[in-house]
Amino acid sequence: MKTFVQNLAAAYEAIQIEYFQHLHAHPELSFAEYETSAYIKERLTAMEIGLLDGISGTSVVGILHGDIPGPTIAFRADMDALPIQEVTGLAWQSVNDGVMHACGHDGHTATLLTLAKVLSEHRELVKGSVKFIFQSAEEKLPGGGKTICEEGVMQDVDAIYAYHCSSMVPLGVIATTAGATSASVAKYDVVIHGKGGHICNPDQALNPVPVACTMATTINQLLAEKASPLEKAVVTVSYIHGGQRENIIASEATLGGSIRTFNNELTAQLFARLRDVCRGVCAAYGCTCDVSTTLGYPAAINTAAETALINQVVDELGYERWTTEPAMNGEDFSYYLLEKPGSMCYVGMAADEPDKIAPHHNCKFQLNPKGLQVALELELGIYLKATGQC
Repeated sequence: MKTFVQNLAAAYEAIQIEYFQHLHAHPELSFAEYETSAYIKERLTAMEIGLLDGISGTSVVGILHGDIPGPTIAFRADMDALPIQEVTGLAWQSVNDGVMHACGHDGHTATLLTLAKVLSEHRELVKGSVKFIFQSAEEKLPGGGKTICEEGVMQDVDAIYAYHCSSMVPLGVIATTAGATSASVAKYDVVIHGKGGHICNPDQALNPVPVACTMATTINQLLAEKASPLEKAVVTVSYIHGGQRENIIASEATLGGSIRTFNNELTAQLFARLRDVCRGVCAAYGCTCDVSTTLGYPAAINTAAETALINQVVDELGYERWTTEPAMNGEDFSYYLLEKPGSMCYVGMAADEPDKIAPHHNCKFQLNPKGLQVALELELGIYLKATGQC
């Protein structure tokens, strides 16, 4: 497989770099990727790849059918940028003031667009169908992935794959994780209702500020009660607001924070217990409260078989493979994994010069363009392996 895949990918290196540099120079924010969407649609249409109807917003889904029976394999790329002023000085630096591809979504999109071109020009390799999912708004809740799944794109998919570039991982390294790869992203907000008054007459008031302090201490004990000691999770109280002046007892206080876990069931349990605890603390002090909980992205859980397939491809291509620990960041690829089997991995694209290496979401962030070829080889290899052609 190695020689075939690398030779095939190399023939498309120039067009992949062209896609990448154009996309990097023309970034757009989440849910507003209008020019990016049009750019993708124009090229998919030129490749004679069909566009799925009924896809809302700026997301684009292309579908390519082969003449040989086989599975439906999907690949996903996110395509939104961030509100950051780029200062890399690259020849293809962003021309849109205050907007930058500082997380590599331009690389993801360029790779998937190139994969579509490769398969459209080598239809003898297409067994069954391929779905090319170009998704808006990974960077902003509620995320574009949730909508795509709600619109039924995943119904006939057998497996889905994606990669995320990493500017901090060396070129030629591909990192995989079986099981949880990113955390569920959740938050809560509490409004405590007391009774305002003068500090000289506390008996005629219900001070919500001490209630908020007690509530915060109790919330910090939730993990000890609900989570296994072997399970990684975070429950934080991130803010408390209450009161205006030293001689006024406030009528309200607010607090809130975040919950992150690698277990979607645990997140639901923590939400339920949080509501009970907040209402119980308030009742003990004669106050009431409103508790709101918001689930951003669920935890992304890579399935074992699909992760093993990626591992096989990495080994056969001869790249170095790392096994990574799950990260507490959120990723809306999780919605696809709730629907069907799949896996996301990480492709190292650190710059050759150490002084040009910068983290994601940084104004000096940049990818090593040579890493895009590694990613294209990976996606080609995944497709061939998933369809039993190697």
